[in-house]
This record gives sequence, structure tokens and C-alpha cells, in this order.
Amino acid sequence: MNTNDTRHNHALPGLQFALNVLYVGRFLIGYSNPVQALDEVDEYIEAVTDELVSTELLHEAAVLAGDVLPGPSAGN
Repeated sequence: MNTNDTRHNHALPGLQFALNVLYVGRFLIGYSNPVQALDEVDEYIEAVTDELVSTELLHEAAVLAGDVLPGPSAGN
């Protein structure tokens, strides 16, 4: 466990993966060119991006405030 682990940073990899999958989906939908489907995917991309940014900010704020998860003891 890193000394900068917070309760927020465990959600970051899942959100980053979801965002990547949405971008791949948008790319693939672009080949068939349904504008409505692209608009819907863009809305999801925007929502996941907002969630990712807010989670990153919460993580950074927790680190600055010293609200980090306890690491393993030095004796182990």
C-alpha cells in the first residue's frame, strides 16, 4: 500500500477503464454513423469524465489533508 492511499483512489482504475471502454465504443459506433447514438455515448463519456475528475480531486484533497489509509506496520 502506498503512503498516499486514500479511500478515494481505489475507484480511480475502474473509472479510467470505463472511460477507455466508452471511447472505444464511440470510435466503433462512429463507423456506422448514427448521430443519436454518438450523442448518447458522448453524454456517458461526459458523466464518467466528471466522476473521474471529482474522484481525483477528492483523492488529492484527502492527501493534502492527511486523510490517508494506514499502511502495514513496519514490523511485518
